Amino acid sequence: MGMSALILGILGGLCAVMGIITATAVIPEFAELSWVFWMVLSGILLLASIAFTVGRGGGGYE
Repeated sequence: MGMSALILGILGGLCAVMGIITATAVIPEFAELSWVFWMVLSGILLLASIAFTVGRGGGGYE
């Protein structure tokens, strides 16, 4: 699960960068989706990354 957390974290960071690029209109071709979409998607992916990181451990609480 560590590798999937890493992948989700990287994708979340890239979505945040896309949101910033869209909000500042650096590249007008990316204005198809709003910056809010990219930031919400980034938040969801980063929260999923945290969940995968926390949930990968052991369960031996007996």
